[in-house]
Amino acid sequence: MKLRQLNIMVVIMLCLSLVPVTAFANSVAVSINAIGSVAQGGNVDISGTSALDEVIIKVLRPDNSVVFYTIAPVSEGKFSSSFTLAGRETTGTYKVVAGQADQVGTLNFNVTAASTGGTGGSVPIGTIETPGAGKPITPPTSNASPVTVDTSKNVVSSETASNGRAATIVKQEDAALADALAKAAKQDNHGDAPIVFIAYDNPAGETVQFNLSSAVLAAAVTGAPNTIISLQTNDGEYSLPLSIIDFAAIAQSLGAASTGVSIQVTIAAAGADLDAEIKKNALGISTSQLGKAIEFTITAAGNGKSVELNQFGSVYVERNVVLAAPADVAHTTVVLYDPLTGKFSFVPAVFEKQADGSMKITFKRNGNSIYAVLSSTKSFNDISKHWAKADIELLASKLVVNGVTDSSFAPNNQITRSEFAALLVRSLGLSLDAASADFTDVKSSDWFAGAVGAAVKAKLVDGFSDKSFKPNDTITREQMAVMIARAITAAGIASNAAGESNDSLAPFNDKASISGWAQTAVAQAVEAKIITGMTEDTFFPSANATRAQAVVMLKRLMQYAHFIN
Repeated sequence: MKLRQLNIMVVIMLCLSLVPVTAFANSVAVSINAIGSVAQGGNVDISGTSALDEVIIKVLRPDNSVVFYTIAPVSEGKFSSSFTLAGRETTGTYKVVAGQADQVGTLNFNVTAASTGGTGGSVPIGTIETPGAGKPITPPTSNASPVTVDTSKNVVSSETASNGRAATIVKQEDAALADALAKAAKQDNHGDAPIVFIAYDNPAGETVQFNLSSAVLAAAVTGAPNTIISLQTNDGEYSLPLSIIDFAAIAQSLGAASTGVSIQVTIAAAGADLDAEIKKNALGISTSQLGKAIEFTITAAGNGKSVELNQFGSVYVERNVVLAAPADVAHTTVVLYDPLTGKFSFVPAVFEKQADGSMKITFKRNGNSIYAVLSSTKSFNDISKHWAKADIELLASKLVVNGVTDSSFAPNNQITRSEFAALLVRSLGLSLDAASADFTDVKSSDWFAGAVGAAVKAKLVDGFSDKSFKPNDTITREQMAVMIARAITAAGIASNAAGESNDSLAPFNDKASISGWAQTAVAQAVEAKIITGMTEDTFFPSANATRAQAVVMLKRLMQYAHFIN
């Protein structure tokens, strides 16, 4: 009997020894392949096997904040994914977590310091990088080092965004946001605004809405009112200055306590239908679209209500996108697209070629909308030998100046008050506003009504005591200087020319003929090298300017304001 039992046990053991280990996969649902050490800025390749249909992959930094997150499908028992580390990523031991619920596998790997030899690999202070592609994105004039917000406790869901489109909603955890804001405010930002950075690694083209606590942001403003929240996806980046948000007024308008209000920033690549519409309308004005259009919106929500935030006064909010291929800066421009009219208008933008050959575009405007990048080459028959040919073609290609006809610019014609107002409005990227043009000699049907109204609203121009604007009068050089000085202020640039007018005007023998009301403005324009004398020692304040002269002044103004390269 005992011998029979022993024989049965031997048979069972032999059978078990022939059963593959994968038959017990329930206890080991995920296995991750080993990962070697990875240098800062390097690629991390994650792969493994699993009995699940799909696995959630998270990679944690040494401080347990999330550096990478994705959902990978499992095909024939295998899964894989990869991402690129930031050039300034923390060194140390990172953890990969893959699986679902309690069926997970983990693996550690090391991130080492990048080599400092040679000419590449380093990332300048103040640079942050896109979540997936490693493209540097930062306000180009900032020396502040962005503080990365811990996103490990964020809640991510799929819902309908504030713009009505299906989107991934990223709710930033309040405590982590408050901690990052406090750290950014306390550190040495080298004289620039504190910046905190939140990124979401979305599939390209997927709409992302970041939800931030209004109460947390309002608290940060009390100690550091110029703080910037940099929100970034793989489609674009939005630098949100907290100074543009009136938190108390928003809460009151929504009838909600500040703790119940959410500031929602949406970054959405244009859908196929809208992109096709933009391409078609671009061809209609002899331009072509580069890349995909993108839309940015800010909404405040609370108490079951919402309000869109879209008027930022003289604060120009920066956004960043990256073109995969280089572009000719002189013939490339960012535009606002109006889907109601199908028309485009210039948006201030600076182009920067990156080490990998791509083109980073930093554009800014005092409102939100749909934006596209266009390539255009424009010239006129009557400027082929004109001294201002290059500047006229530059601003015409950027949709800032128009000809008197499609083929003629009339460069030597004297420019009128309405024409110069229109040029300033376009160069600042302002929206037309015919309703604000309340003058007896400006009709709503006039081509310049919207531009004059926008100029009045931005405090670029004034009318006369008889409530007229005199749109067809020629404009003098000192009048232009006043409008340019006001445009500099409208662009958010401070000036100290008021205390230096005597020095700036000293070279001009006719400085006494400059009207008292224009002297400070002329000094500011001369100091900024936007307007020069007619000769080395004469300014001729009452002389009229030509259309070509106005274009040259406008180009200098835009470069001074960093509105073009």
